[in-house]
Amino acid sequence: MTRLEWKWTIPNILSLFRLALIPAVVATYLTDQPIWIPAVLLGFSGLTDLFDGAIARKFNQISEIGKLLDPIADKLTQIAVIFSLAVKTPSLWWLVAVIGIKEILQGIGGLLLLRSDVKVHAAEWFGKVATALFYVVMVAIVVFPDMPTTFMYVLIAVVAVAMIAAFFGYLATFRRLRNEAINSKVKESIQ
Repeated sequence: MTRLEWKWTIPNILSLFRLALIPAVVATYLTDQPIWIPAVLLGFSGLTDLFDGAIARKFNQISEIGKLLDPIADKLTQIAVIFSLAVKTPSLWWLVAVIGIKEILQGIGGLLLLRSDVKVHAAEWFGKVATALFYVVMVAIVVFPDMPTTFMYVLIAVVAVAMIAAFFGYLATFRRLRNEAINSKVKESIQ
């Protein structure tokens, strides 16, 4: 199994900071603080997500732990935010279920890859698009709580479709990586 070693890099620190922001976003949203507070915290969380990857690539600070920590921070943030929105808007529980099932299945896929000794890969473009769309829509819903319900549902449906499309994109990636690992092991055993 691949060994993950901690590295104190700016991208990893940003991912840890994003994890630390989750309780603050949830608490400020659910306790009816001024709406700008959870919106700013969520927006800042989204920016740290954008910058951690860019910094990692630009300054060659990509690490195996960072490739794992970044998506964990993303997923926990997404689940916490949509859960909080569903608490205030109960008709959104279906989206909690969609995101929850998607993340559980992707987590299982990632664990299977790690067990197969396949290196953890950085997020794919379709995952980044789905995550960016998620942040933009969630900040809009937090900032404009009185937006027309139909418009809110259209925005959320777009996020759900993007996340489901990202899931199928990752499913194809997981299959390809697993097949490559199997083929590599077969070639090694033949030689």
